Amino acid sequence: MVIKSIRTAIMLLSLVFIVLIALMVLFHAVQEHRSLYARYVQGDLNALTDNMASDLVEVLASQNQFFELKAHLLSLDPYDHVINAAVYDPSWQLLDSYVGRAGMQNTAPVIDLRHWNERREGVFQKAGYLVAVKRIGDPDLVMGYLVVINDYQGPLDVSTLNLALQALPSTLISILILMALFYLLGSRWLSPLTRLSDFAREVQRTKDYSLKIPVTGQYEISALAKNINNMMDAIRQESEINQEYTTLLEERREEMEFLANYDSLTGLVNRQYFLQLLDEALHISQQNGHHVALMFIDLDGFKVVNDSLGHEVGDRLLEQVAARLKEFSSSGDIISRHGGDEFLIMIPECDDMEALENRAGQVVTALMQKYQIHSWELRVTASIGISTSLTSPSDVRELIRNADVAMYDAKSAGKSRYSFFNGTMLDGYQRRLDIANSIDQALEDNEFEIFYQAKVSPYSEPLGAEALIRWNSQALGFVSPAEFIPIAEQSGKITDITQWVINRVCSDYAVIKPLVSHSFSISINLSAHDLKKYYLVGFIRGAFIKFNIPPGAIEFEVTEYAYLDNLNVASEFFREIASMGCNVALDDFGTGYSSLSYLTKIPIDIIKVDKQFVDSIGNSERDDALVVTIMEMARRLGMKLCAEGVEDQQQVNFLTAHGCDIFQGYYFCKPKPLEEFCQWITDMHPDAESNGW
Repeated sequence: MVIKSIRTAIMLLSLVFIVLIALMVLFHAVQEHRSLYARYVQGDLNALTDNMASDLVEVLASQNQFFELKAHLLSLDPYDHVINAAVYDPSWQLLDSYVGRAGMQNTAPVIDLRHWNERREGVFQKAGYLVAVKRIGDPDLVMGYLVVINDYQGPLDVSTLNLALQALPSTLISILILMALFYLLGSRWLSPLTRLSDFAREVQRTKDYSLKIPVTGQYEISALAKNINNMMDAIRQESEINQEYTTLLEERREEMEFLANYDSLTGLVNRQYFLQLLDEALHISQQNGHHVALMFIDLDGFKVVNDSLGHEVGDRLLEQVAARLKEFSSSGDIISRHGGDEFLIMIPECDDMEALENRAGQVVTALMQKYQIHSWELRVTASIGISTSLTSPSDVRELIRNADVAMYDAKSAGKSRYSFFNGTMLDGYQRRLDIANSIDQALEDNEFEIFYQAKVSPYSEPLGAEALIRWNSQALGFVSPAEFIPIAEQSGKITDITQWVINRVCSDYAVIKPLVSHSFSISINLSAHDLKKYYLVGFIRGAFIKFNIPPGAIEFEVTEYAYLDNLNVASEFFREIASMGCNVALDDFGTGYSSLSYLTKIPIDIIKVDKQFVDSIGNSERDDALVVTIMEMARRLGMKLCAEGVEDQQQVNFLTAHGCDIFQGYYFCKPKPLEEFCQWITDMHPDAESNGW
C-alpha cells in the first residue's frame, strides 16, 4: 500500500499504537487474572482439603471406615475440576481413591494414584495440575494422607478466554472511539497541511508568486503558514527582479542583434549584414535563373551640408534620405547604409533592365527634392552606379565594386544621374588602384619632385613660395596632383607624402634662402587627414631641428574644408605649429558655405583669395564688391591677404589698390623645379649671383 499523505500515515501509526497499547493492557489484564485465579483456586483447594483432612480423622479412627471413607470422597462430586483424590495410610499405602467429574468427563487425564510418590505436604502446581497433599491427624500421630488433584490449566484457559471475550467488545469499542477521535483531531490539526500542499500545487501550476495562504491552525502549523507567506513574498520579489533582469537582457540582446545587423541612425541594414544577404541572393539567383541588381548611391554635396550646418543636420538629412529610399523600394528590395553618405539597394530578382533604369531615374528625382530640416531647406543630389549579376555573376565584392565604379562614372559625368557598369569603366578604376599601390614605391624611389611657385609683393619682390608636389612615375608616367592626392587621402597614404614634402622643403630651404636678402617663407599644403595625425607636429619639430629652420621660414596652408572638417583638432594642431613660429594660411577661402564666425576662433595669419574670385575681377560691380569685401574683412581681422591665380595687370592693379599684400599666379611666376626657381630669383635679383647663382 502506498501512503500518499501525512494524515494517512499518522492515522495508520495511531492505529498501530492504539492496538499495541490495547493488546498490552489486555495481556497484563490476563496475566493479572491468571495470577488471581491461581491464588483463588489454590486457596479454595487448600481450604477444601484441610476440612476433608480434619473430617477423615474420625473416619480413619472408626471401625467402619470403608463406607465412611467412600462417603467422604464422594463429597468431592460437586467440584467440577477435581480429577482424582486418594487417601493413604501413614506408610503411604493407598486406602481408597476417587475419580472426579473432570476425570470422568475426560477434560483431563486421570492420574494413577497407586504409585503416587510426591510426599511433600501443601498445595502446589505440578505438570499443569493443582495438587493438594494433606496430613491426616496430628504431626505426632499421623493417621494417613489425603491427595486431591485438580485440573488447573484447562479451567484457567477457559477463564482467560472468558475474560478476553468479555473484554474484547469494550476494547474494540475503545479502539474505534480513539480512532474516530484521532481522525477528527488529526483532520483538524492536519487540514492546514493539506491546504499548504494544495497551495504549493496551485503555485506550481500558476507560477503566481503573489498568492497568499490564510494563516490557520496552531503551533508549528501557523508558524509554517507564516513562513511560507514570507517565503512567497521573497520569491515574488526575487522573481520580479529576475523578470526585470530578464527583460533587460532580452532588450539588450535585441539591441545587440539590431546593432550587429542594422545601422543605428537610419535603421537600414548595415554593411556586414547586407554582404551576407547579397551573397545569399546571388546563390539563389544561380539556382532560379534570375539576376540580382545592385544600386550604389552616393549623395552629392553632403559634406558641404555636414560641415556648414553641423553633424546633427547631416544626420537628419541621412534619415530623410533613407526614408525616401524606402518609399521607392519594393517589398523584396534590401536597402543598406554602406557608410557615410553611401547607400546600397539590392533588387533580388531584376530581369527587366528598362524597369531597373526607370527605378534608378525615380530614385535620382526623389533624392533631389528639397529636404525640410528644422528651419533649413536643403537640396542634395545623388549619383547612382548600377551593376547586375550579369557582369559579376557570383562574387559579392565584385558586384559592389562594379556598382561603385559606375557611381564614380556618374559623378564624373556631372552628378545627379545614374550610370550602368560596363567593362571599360574598369580602366579608370584600375588606374586608381595602380596609383594607390605605387605611392609607397614612388616615395622609396624618390619619384616625387617639388615645384615652387613664387609669392611676390605688389612690386614683384619675392616674399616666398608655395611648394607644389609633382609625380613622374616610371610605370604610370606623369600623374597629376589632382589625380593622386585624392587617392592618397582615400588610401591613408597622404601623410607619408606630406612628411616627404616637409623633409624636401626643409632641405631645399638651405639652397633658396641665400638668394634673398630679406625674410622669405615657403608654404606647405596640409590635408584634412594630416591634421588628425597627432604625431605630425613632432615630425615637423624634428625636421626643423634637423635642417636648422629658423622661425617663420616655413608656413602651412590648409583649405577651409580641411580646417572645418574637425575644427577642435585642427585648432589644437595649428596652435602647436604657431608655437614653432610658423604662419598659417587659409586656402580657397570663400568657396564653401560655412559661417564666417569661425574666423574669430581659429589661429589664422593669412587668407588666400581663391582664383575664382580673382578671375571675376572686372566682370561686374557685384563681383568686384565681393572681392573688396573679402579683402576688407581680412584687413579688419588683422590678417594678411594673398591673391592666387593672378594672371594679368588689371587684376594686379585692382588688388593693389585695395590693399592686397601678396600675389601668386602665372603673371609673376609659374611653378618651377628647384634649380629653375632659384634661377628665377637670381634673374629677379641680379645681386644674388654673388651667392653662386
